[in-house]
Amino acid sequence: MAGPALAIDTSGSFCSVAVLQPDGAIVERSSSGEGDHFERLPGLVDDALCAAGLPASGLASLRVGLGPGSFTGLRIGLSFAKGLASSLRVPLVGVGSFEGMAAAVLDGAPRIGRVVVLSDARRDEVFIGAFERAGVRGVKALVEPRIVPVADLAAAPWDSLKGPDAAWFSPMRDLVLAGFLIQASPSLAKGLLLCSAVEPPFLLSDIAALEPSYLRAVAAKTIEERRQGA
Repeated sequence: MAGPALAIDTSGSFCSVAVLQPDGAIVERSSSGEGDHFERLPGLVDDALCAAGLPASGLASLRVGLGPGSFTGLRIGLSFAKGLASSLRVPLVGVGSFEGMAAAVLDGAPRIGRVVVLSDARRDEVFIGAFERAGVRGVKALVEPRIVPVADLAAAPWDSLKGPDAAWFSPMRDLVLAGFLIQASPSLAKGLLLCSAVEPPFLLSDIAALEPSYLRAVAAKTIEERRQGA
């Protein structure tokens, strides 16, 4: 990644912000997981930039978590990131939120080789994906993020991902499933900075076209479309 960067992820209950400094160090800030992203995000960004000793004008690029996750949370984070990137005239790169969480977990836990990331999708279902190490700081998807009924987590491939080298994490503060040890973590934005991604030149058209990964098609419909049964 070339130059200082800001990352934002609001896909889960935590509002997560991270700043990559010129020396490669990362400053993180996050909320307590109350889901109050709209209120907390601007202040967390200001706090992280201040702690990093950087003005917003010193950023070379932005990264934003694309989900899957909360429909409202994703829209808040993406709207904020689009507005900031447009005003600063810097590229905005979208990265999968689950990939980011896996990268953050693996970076801080050398004994873990595989990470399962899951979030509440309601209807007795979860958003879930599995990742393993790839290189020094990279991750590779073992199972791409998808929607899975909770009842299916006892079967393949998830039953094989409970070994001592695997860990289950969630961007949700209070996600509890019987029979599973799930650890909550706010370190989503840091992971976005660790993931490899192609940074395009600044183009307003690219920023405008960036959309979240909802996975559930109905989540992306407008209220009027749902009323009409579209």
